[in-house]
Amino acid sequence: MPWIQKPSSPSVPVIALFAPCDPRIDDAARERAQNICVMTGKILKAIRMPGAVGALVAEKPGIYVADRPVQNEADADAVAYDFQKQNVKVIAIVPDTWFYPAKTAMALTAHFPQAPLCCLAGNNAPKPGVVGVDAVVGAYAQTGRLCHAVIGTMPEVGQDPEFDEKSKGEIIDLVWAMTAAAWLRGKRILAADTDSMQMETALNHVHASRKFLGMESLRESMKLFADMIRKDGGYDGKELKDLVDWTINKQWKGKIYPDVESICAAKSPIYTDPSKVKPKPLTAEHKAKLEEELKLYLILRNYMRDLNCVGGGWTSQLAWGSDLKGTPMACADIAEALFNSTFDHAGKKAAIPFATENDVQGLLTMVCYAALTGGEPVLFADYRKVYEPWEIQKKAGELGIAVDPASAYMQRGTIDMDNSGSGSLDWCTDSILFEVYKHYFPGGGFSTGYISPGGIQCQAGRLAYSDLTGMFTMIQGEAESVELPMPIAESFCHASSYSWPHTWITFKEVPASITKYGCPANHMHMVRNLPTRRWQYFSDYTGILNFRWEGTPEFTEGKDRMAPMLYRISGGETLAKMKLAGRL
Repeated sequence: MPWIQKPSSPSVPVIALFAPCDPRIDDAARERAQNICVMTGKILKAIRMPGAVGALVAEKPGIYVADRPVQNEADADAVAYDFQKQNVKVIAIVPDTWFYPAKTAMALTAHFPQAPLCCLAGNNAPKPGVVGVDAVVGAYAQTGRLCHAVIGTMPEVGQDPEFDEKSKGEIIDLVWAMTAAAWLRGKRILAADTDSMQMETALNHVHASRKFLGMESLRESMKLFADMIRKDGGYDGKELKDLVDWTINKQWKGKIYPDVESICAAKSPIYTDPSKVKPKPLTAEHKAKLEEELKLYLILRNYMRDLNCVGGGWTSQLAWGSDLKGTPMACADIAEALFNSTFDHAGKKAAIPFATENDVQGLLTMVCYAALTGGEPVLFADYRKVYEPWEIQKKAGELGIAVDPASAYMQRGTIDMDNSGSGSLDWCTDSILFEVYKHYFPGGGFSTGYISPGGIQCQAGRLAYSDLTGMFTMIQGEAESVELPMPIAESFCHASSYSWPHTWITFKEVPASITKYGCPANHMHMVRNLPTRRWQYFSDYTGILNFRWEGTPEFTEGKDRMAPMLYRISGGETLAKMKLAGRL
């Protein structure tokens, strides 16, 4: 059967695999080549794309195997026409024998000039497959077309060989990255009104997003949503009642704190022991503002679902909630947190990347991270305060407590990732609702607060855009959340914005003394289950540059992807990407 897995919806790509072969080989060799193609296709069933707004689970890409080996131009055309009928967007060449590149793989992929390509093979001596890989990858490189390769390990003989686990991991990372790049093409994000308080580091780069990611930006005025709130439109009244009840009586029952200013003035230790501070009752005004905030969540969710958006951004500050020249509205903090979480009042759902302050560069980072992890909830946060080990030791001395000198935060320091709204609830075990700071958000409302547990392994980074290159660059690194002693955590929370989510992140290879110079904006983003090489493959298929932190190795086997032949013969990664983007 050509279909190994049918796509779960038309919005996800179809991955196609085919085996190019030398026409002189025997039938048993052809059969083995086809079997390898099917086996490789089954490996790709691990790949997932993010679920849509309102969906419960991630999406499955289609996986389709050519019904014959490709031995000449006629085979190439026949398989290509079949792939076109199946709406194929991603192509994997899977050779086991020598083949003539121009007559087979290149003849077929000429029908798909925009599709991401790769070559997947075993390091096999018989007939021999690696020679074919080198020939076809080199041929594509000379034409300027990217074709990554994984040359893995499998039995050299037998009709039904299997890749080993190491090879399977490399194949999944490569093809997942290709599929994510294809999935983004034509996808749409909602960018509501002004960009991150008009900060240049968060501009909505409409044309660059189209060029490199294929993404569209739906630009809408926040006035539309203010009018919908005032007219009680855009949401279902019964669902609003359910959401309010879930918020007050279930999710945050007994954990909703008004009057955050008095809590901060008293330096109340609510994270350490919330029982010491009993929440004051909510007034009618508090309840009205909370309801207004929850209306916005439902309105935005429905709007994004109806227009097929895969992410969104919102500015609670300035015109919406803090400029007294207008009529301030309740902030969007709860909405942002719920979008970025895998549950709400209705139960389990897909996490939808949603950026505080309509930080579109940050949102693009989040959408890419979600695509590369099958919809893992992405943490959006301020790069608020960098604590070097000496600062942590100084605070410990002031509080009279001991710290572990072998801990990650005492070895390399840590960063307080702290933001008002879109801290995903999946990044904590428990959370609190605090009334917003009235001097900051006169429109009122509530925001989530929590401290993340330690031990969360993640990728932490951010895309940035440069007018000098006309391209995006990723600055990121492997990191982990750390758990500070609670007296220190309480003190550090009160030093910044106590009532907002806090996640202390330590980079694995870069000390805090360096990272404090390295964030390209006021926000950074974190996601779990994203191997470094999967991002690197993705950056190759989308033309994104990569910055390497000071003092880190250029290449670590098992962590980094091998440079493709296209870069090797074209002056290196940066030069080749700039050439491909037409920037040189």
